[in-house]
Amino acid sequence: MLYICIVGLVGNGIVIYLLCFCIKRNPFTMCILNLAVADFGVLLILNLSVILILTDIENEHGFTFLQWFALFMYTASQLLLIAISIDRCASVLFPIWYRCHRPRQLSTTVCALLWVLSFLTSGSTAILQHFGASWTVYYTFTAGSVVFFPLVITSTMILLFKVFCKAQPRQRGRVLTIVLVTLLFYLIFAFPMNAIYTLNYFADDKHVHLEMYADLCACLNSCVNPLIYFLVGRKEMSQQRQTLKVLLQRAFQEEEAQIEEQKPGNKTTSI
Repeated sequence: MLYICIVGLVGNGIVIYLLCFCIKRNPFTMCILNLAVADFGVLLILNLSVILILTDIENEHGFTFLQWFALFMYTASQLLLIAISIDRCASVLFPIWYRCHRPRQLSTTVCALLWVLSFLTSGSTAILQHFGASWTVYYTFTAGSVVFFPLVITSTMILLFKVFCKAQPRQRGRVLTIVLVTLLFYLIFAFPMNAIYTLNYFADDKHVHLEMYADLCACLNSCVNPLIYFLVGRKEMSQQRQTLKVLLQRAFQEEEAQIEEQKPGNKTTSI
C-alpha cells in the first residue's frame, strides 16, 4: 500500500503540475484538476497513516486529524467524480445546449461548492465523533452508498449506451472514454470500500482487516486516474516517444475544440 501511494502521488502530482503551469485549462480540465488534488490528498493521508503504523508512533490526536482529512478528501473526490459524470451526460443528452448555452464559470462554481460541502460534511462528522458518536464515520459511507452509487451507475449506463450503441467508432472521443473508464474503475474500487464500512456499521463486531482492504481499494481508486489519462492520450500505433504533456494535451484536445466552437464569431455545425 505504501508503494502504491507513492506511485499515485507521483502520477497525480504530474497531472496537477501540467494542468496548472503547462496546459491551458478549460471547464472540463478544471474539474480534472480538482479531482487530481482530491486524489493526491487521499493518497498523502493514507501514506502518512501507513508510515505512522510502520514506525509504531502512537498519537491519538494525529490519527484523528488524519482520519478527518482523509474523509474530507475522499468525499471531495467522490463528489467531483459525480459532477464530472453528470457534466458528460449533459453533453451527451443535450449537446446543443451544452455547447452554446452552458455558463462558462459553471465548472469553477460547482467545484468550489463541492469543496465547501465536503468540508462541512467531514467537519461535522469529526465534531460528532469527538463527542463520542463514532458511528458518524460509518454513517457517512452508508449515505455515500445510498446516494453516490445510483448516480454513478446511471451516468455509466448512459455513457455506455452512447459509446457502444449510438456513436460511430470515429465519434467515440477521448474525453468520453476517459470519463467512462474512470467511472468503471470507481465502481470496481470504491464500491468495496463503501460496502465494507456500511456492513461494519450494521455488524456487531467491527472487522478491522476488512477496513484495511477497503483502504487499499481507496488507494487504488485514487492512483488509477492519471494512468487512464496518459493511456487514452497515447497515439495509436505511434512508435515515437511522447512527453507526458503531449499525452495529456491529446487526451483533452476534443474538449479544447468544443471550447473554440463556442467562441463568438465561430460558426457551429452542430445544428
